[in-house]
Parts: sequence; structure tokens; C-alpha cells
Amino acid sequence: MIKHIFKQIISVLTHASILSWPRKVLRQSVNYALATKNGVIVYYNTPERAKAMDLIHQIKKENDMLLFDNEAYQIYMAAKASAKISGDIAEVGVYKGASAKIIAQVKGKRSLHLFDTFEGLPEISKIDNPEQFYEGKFVVTFEDVKKYLKKYPNVFFHKGLFPQTAGPVKNKTFSFVNLDVDLYESTKNCLEFFYPRMTKGGIIISHDYIDAAGVKQAVDEFFKDKPEIVLELSGSQCLIIKL
Repeated sequence: MIKHIFKQIISVLTHASILSWPRKVLRQSVNYALATKNGVIVYYNTPERAKAMDLIHQIKKENDMLLFDNEAYQIYMAAKASAKISGDIAEVGVYKGASAKIIAQVKGKRSLHLFDTFEGLPEISKIDNPEQFYEGKFVVTFEDVKKYLKKYPNVFFHKGLFPQTAGPVKNKTFSFVNLDVDLYESTKNCLEFFYPRMTKGGIIISHDYIDAAGVKQAVDEFFKDKPEIVLELSGSQCLIIKL
């Protein structure tokens, strides 16, 4: 009963025509305040965007998602858009499976290969920031992640340190790859493996490109002599489309 009343109040506040001017003033004030801090508000108010955000918010309620909403949305759209391209999907750095569930919702019949040590991060290098990352960070229970994603068909788990676990997919091609591996060596190893296996037009997204020195250095070094551009996305991600 209380929940229903609360929803009605929210509906009135957000839709009543008599409140349109106060809503406009409030929106402009918030936008101005954010702009002074180099921040923005993005409105996900089309039906397709609203559907994606509903999914993201639901997953955030049920799981620990280490992504901002805009970052999760960018994964959603990349996975969905890449459906027209042949090839499997891969994610390296699964953690508790939140982003994998986003991908699973829109992957269609494509196979999704999930790679993670499920024992936390490996040893970090001198390039990586020890104040951000350390060996063993992000430990999860493998069985819990498998259970969380059990209803989705064609989802395959590869437990261990990548690329030592890449044998089963070495002869496959990929339409979309999501990397969330945090470290220099891990990012470098992923790019060396997946880049030659990406279908033309295939998409690679890497998390932490903006705020992890090791990830950024690995990506920039790898693509320095290649034709693809590295496109910074909002949040901390970057995106590459295979030419």
C-alpha cells in the first residue's frame, strides 16, 4: 500500500503539467552545478534506453556491479549492436557476473565465453598502481557466479589466468569482447589474443582506460602501430572497432 502511494506521488511530481516549470528550473540548476565540475546528466528517456536502464538497475539491486550506469549502458549497446556481426562474445574479468548478465540478455544465440581467475587479481606489475590494485583483489566464488548466470544458454566459463585458459576458443572469432582486467599485463595479453580473432566491425571495450595507468599504457602501446583508433567513452571505458 505504502509503495503504491509512493509511486503515485513520484508520478505526479514527474509528470504533472502544473509542475513542468519547477522541474525545468530544477533540471537547469542541477545541470549548471554539474557543468561547473565537468559533469553532465544524460537522459535515458527513449523506450529502448529506458528498457536498458531498467535492466541495469535491476541487476544493481541483485548484484555488486562495479560500473556506473553509463558504462553498463555502453556495454549493453555494444553487445546488442554487434549481433549483426558473426562471431562469439567474450568477457575477461567477470567478477560477480553483473556485466555478463547484461551481455547475456542481448547476445541472442551467440556463445558467451567468460574468463576469470575467480581468485582475484594476479600479481601486479611496476606499471600498475598498488594503491588501486593488489594481488587477490576482487575474489569471488566461482560456484556463485555460475549459479547467477545458469538460466542463460551458451554461456561457457573458463576458470584460471588468461590466456592460459584460452585454448578452447583459440580457433573462434569474436564480434564483441569486454575487458575488465585492471592491470597492464592482463590487458596486453587480452589484446594480443583477441585482436587477430576479431571479426571486421567487431567491438572491443576496455574498462579502466581512463583511471588505471597500466590499462591505458597497454591499450595505447598495442594500437600505436595499428589502423584502429582508441575512442574514449564516458566513464572510464574505451572502445575499438576492428577494421
